[in-house]
Amino acid sequence: MTRYPESRSVRAPFTEVRTDTTGSDGVAVSLPLDPGEFVFHGHYRGFPIFAGVFLVETAHLAALAHPPADAPRLRLARLESARFLHPSYPGDTLVFTLRWTHDARGWVCRATAATEEHQVARIRLRYETADTAVRLLAGADEPPGDTADLGPLSLPEVMARIPHRDQMLLIDRVDEFRPGERVAAVKAVTWSEPCYRRLADEADQPAAYGYPIGLLMESFNQAAAVLATAERANTDVLAEEVLMLGGYTDLGFGAPVLPGDLLEHSVRLARTVDGVQIFEGSTRVRGEVVLTVGAAVLARRPAGALRA
Repeated sequence: MTRYPESRSVRAPFTEVRTDTTGSDGVAVSLPLDPGEFVFHGHYRGFPIFAGVFLVETAHLAALAHPPADAPRLRLARLESARFLHPSYPGDTLVFTLRWTHDARGWVCRATAATEEHQVARIRLRYETADTAVRLLAGADEPPGDTADLGPLSLPEVMARIPHRDQMLLIDRVDEFRPGERVAAVKAVTWSEPCYRRLADEADQPAAYGYPIGLLMESFNQAAAVLATAERANTDVLAEEVLMLGGYTDLGFGAPVLPGDLLEHSVRLARTVDGVQIFEGSTRVRGEVVLTVGAAVLARRPAGALRA
């Protein structure tokens, strides 16, 4: 039976995660989705949705706040899987239930997220001891493809393709754009971003300045969205369709990303199945891999169908 330490709350980059119950069978935490939080600004205009990456972020932060009592200090090594089952919206309250298990490779946290009406997500996170050396390798660079490179794309050209705006547009430039094949995009991480506004001025540990994993994943996803909209731009989700993240498989996390770093995303379209696109790739900072993505699933859905 897994034991849990005394309950405590954790502040996510966007709001407060509140502990509801702690017992021998797991931890339940709740997250009220404040409509004023920055994560709803520009994701999307006229149709705000709580991005799936922040479900992963919340589960991770809650897991760090409520580790098994007999576990050493842990670091997130992999997102083994995530399945997003139903969208959540401003004003919803999400309840996350966390359960820990241990195997030969470390600790695993299984999390579910739900509102009163819907099951929202199932997430499986793998942790290693914090002093474990980070070994994260991306696949070899691919040779030039047959498709013409339509890059670079400036920021206005990116905005003419994808619906993300305001504080949730998380790529600055596209350096390579080969429709149907791959895209390379960059994002500069700065101290002035909204995710750092609640960080105490006296924070003196480098880890405190780590870029939230939810935003790291979302930046990668937006590069994938550029590739997903190669044939047809999708800038107005009410008039067109909503770009939805269906799930992840096998994401690896490397060293923390810090203000001043430049994210370099390399995204490949692995396959398309019944209109659903599956992407893979990696993100580097100064040549070092900080994120690997085994599979990220993107689909388009009419806004009206999602609200039904």
